[in-house]
Amino acid sequence: MKKLVLFSVGLLLTMSSTPLVTVAATTNTSTAETVVASPLAANPLATSSATTADISEDSDLAPEDTQTTTATKENPPASESSSSSSDSTSATTPSSEADAKDTPPTTAAEPSDTSADSTTATDASDTGDTSNTGASTTGTEPSAADTTDSVDASATPTTLTPSSTSDSPATTAPQLTWNERQDYLTVTQADQLWQDVAMTQVATGISAGTTLKILRSTQLPDQAQPLLELRTAKGQLLYGWETCGKLAPDAFGTATAQTGYLVITNSSAHILQQADGSKFLPAKSYLNATLTIKAQARHYDGTDYYQVANSHKILGWLPKKAAKLTSAQGTFREMRRYLHLKNSKSTLYTGFTFKTKSNQSYLNRTLLAKGAYYHANGKKYLSLYEKRNTQEVWVGYALETAVSYSKGAQGNYLTDGRYATIKSGNYSIWSSFNWTQKRTSKSVLGKTYRARGRYRHYSGATYLSLYDNKGVWIGYINATAVNLKNGPQGSWQAYNKYVTVTSKGYNLWSNFNWSVKQSASKLKGKTYLVKGLYRHYNGATYYSLHDKNGKWQGYLNAGAAKVAKGKQGIWQKSGQQVILTKQNQPLWQNFSWQKKASSTQYRSKLFTVKGYYQHYNGSRYLSLHDSNGKWYGYINASATKKATSSAAKLKEVQALLNKKYKNANIGIHVMSLTDGQTAQVNGSKTFMAASTGKLPVLYYTQKLINEKKLDPNKKYTYTDKINTMSLSYMRGGAGILQGKAYGNKYSLDTIMKWTCQYSDNQGTNFLGYYAANKYDQKMKNEISRILGRKWDRFRYVTAKENTLLLKEMYHNGGQVLNYLSHTTYDSQRLPKYLPVRVAHKIGDLYGYAHDCGIVYTKEPYVISVMTNQIGYETISKISKDVYEIMK
Repeated sequence: MKKLVLFSVGLLLTMSSTPLVTVAATTNTSTAETVVASPLAANPLATSSATTADISEDSDLAPEDTQTTTATKENPPASESSSSSSDSTSATTPSSEADAKDTPPTTAAEPSDTSADSTTATDASDTGDTSNTGASTTGTEPSAADTTDSVDASATPTTLTPSSTSDSPATTAPQLTWNERQDYLTVTQADQLWQDVAMTQVATGISAGTTLKILRSTQLPDQAQPLLELRTAKGQLLYGWETCGKLAPDAFGTATAQTGYLVITNSSAHILQQADGSKFLPAKSYLNATLTIKAQARHYDGTDYYQVANSHKILGWLPKKAAKLTSAQGTFREMRRYLHLKNSKSTLYTGFTFKTKSNQSYLNRTLLAKGAYYHANGKKYLSLYEKRNTQEVWVGYALETAVSYSKGAQGNYLTDGRYATIKSGNYSIWSSFNWTQKRTSKSVLGKTYRARGRYRHYSGATYLSLYDNKGVWIGYINATAVNLKNGPQGSWQAYNKYVTVTSKGYNLWSNFNWSVKQSASKLKGKTYLVKGLYRHYNGATYYSLHDKNGKWQGYLNAGAAKVAKGKQGIWQKSGQQVILTKQNQPLWQNFSWQKKASSTQYRSKLFTVKGYYQHYNGSRYLSLHDSNGKWYGYINASATKKATSSAAKLKEVQALLNKKYKNANIGIHVMSLTDGQTAQVNGSKTFMAASTGKLPVLYYTQKLINEKKLDPNKKYTYTDKINTMSLSYMRGGAGILQGKAYGNKYSLDTIMKWTCQYSDNQGTNFLGYYAANKYDQKMKNEISRILGRKWDRFRYVTAKENTLLLKEMYHNGGQVLNYLSHTTYDSQRLPKYLPVRVAHKIGDLYGYAHDCGIVYTKEPYVISVMTNQIGYETISKISKDVYEIMK
């Protein structure tokens, strides 16, 4: 099948006017050859118009490329067709177009011979670019002829031959060849384009930068550049020399270099990697990137594109309308994620000039990324904020790779391992960071837990994750509610309470490495001040004990002590019996030291101690009750003596006295000094006192010496004045002072010794004058208190009264008792048959013979024997009989 195509070709012999020659061209579809008339001059400007045409060009749509994402090109060019549309067909041609160059080479197709196998050569000498244009395709583009009988046009050049008409003879001219092309041209000189091959009509509507498809080219004689047949995206045919533009290998034409940055705004757009759209990248893959602009180009279909790169890697071409220009950091992308800087090498930037700032104050803190920038350098930068009080303050920019994201505002879990002692009861302990309360801190106040980890919350608070010593999770607590320590003992807690040690089976520790300081057995029953304590992670509480002098005793497990209400310590049960041994000792109403009574009036009275307090001051205070349960107060134990019950013994003594010594001339009184029990016969019968009347002044002198009111070593002058005062013994009689000269000086101690040892009358007067201040009223009152009656002279006395005086002397103690134990009368009366010490005072006057003394058995007692007309031996026998029972 053949189709006739007629051309009118005007061949100009010169650049001036040249007559036109009409040429008829016949196209043979089997050979794809076209014969045309050759130019008649060396530099003709040929114009031609197609009288008939049956040309159907390929569309720019390409088959799916299996190497990348397959899709239809966004704006495919319209298919062109000839005026004889009824015979035209359209075929798609796969192409593999190379990347556009900034200045593509100009390719000239050299004229070929009539051989069907001729090919098109490419001259890249203008730019040095070695990339192929023209027929550099991966597939075969169908020719304009009917596709039913089409052949490879690229292999068979089309020739133009002169036509023959009936009214003019045929003119033979040299044949020219049209070579089919598949490259493109980007217009630089729009005024050099023509609407017809004869170049009579300048093309309109074409501007510089427009990319046109080159359909074919021919080389006219003596022309340096080939003549191109071009097509617009809308199918318009144009003609022009290669010099009217820049050659390009694909539909993107010649790109113009450009720098800048953009972000993708249309997620459905494509980044074309082939100009025909057969190979592309989905733009949505780069929504979170700032791309670098390398060049711009206007596609054959009229769309403006940017050539974009990601981290210096060329991606392809993106429609300008699918992008937004920006700076290198890109646009701010909102986000809200909590994070930590990974380490000290995590750099903070103050801006995108990349000036750094210190990160030290932000390490291990939870920060908030409120937005991100996807920088053109391929890195993601986060815009970080911190919480200061209630304000969010910008910190700086950090690489995403320099942070670690957390699950929430609590931040990342940070390993801790310290020990936390709860110091406040006004906090919640949380089960989660949704602020579900697990318990209150009041329920565990003072306890120590292990903080296995912590969270530095964005709010600025730190929350500790607490565990007990059994591994049970307690919850999250604000760190301000605890004291943190490295040791398992926890933190020191001020206490300032008094405790009494109640157990001896514990050790006191010098530290929490468990070095033993001392045993609690040494401290049992004593009261100490606990200045502070540790509630150890092991569950025990350890008291830090101090004594009254502030000396530290060690750490004691609280299980070994009991907290007291005050310095007195705790009530400790007793049940023992005591007698009061000191006078003028207060009995206290309470431990605010309100006085209830004085011990003086209860000397040698038997009391039951129902309980006692071991006071912090080191003293023990006994709670005294009589046999009827009456409470007398608290007394210092040093004013008492433990009493063992002597009731049975005294009962036996009483029976003895009743049986053997019940005599009107004998007065006997026996008193146990351990419990105050007594036995007596005529104990209250009055006798002449004789020298037993010297006991009051001996007692009183020693009392004032004990009270530091008298100096026993101070010397006083011996003068006869001592004999002339009231209550003086007569001059002479027993003693040795009477043999001394007046004017001599003697100490009270010396005179007291002579009075005891020799029953010295003058010595008694000496003591009465100087020690008792001439038996002044104070002295008389004191003796009256002891005897329980008014005493103003020593002439008469009972056995009981002498017993009471000796009991007081026993409890007062002092040197006087030693002197009374070594007298010139120790081989008679009371001591005669006794193997133990006896401190005694004899008395003789007329027929009266007396002896009264303290017998120092294991449980001492006082015995007073007053006789009239009886004799010493009876006194000795009575003493021996009583001793045998009381020993």
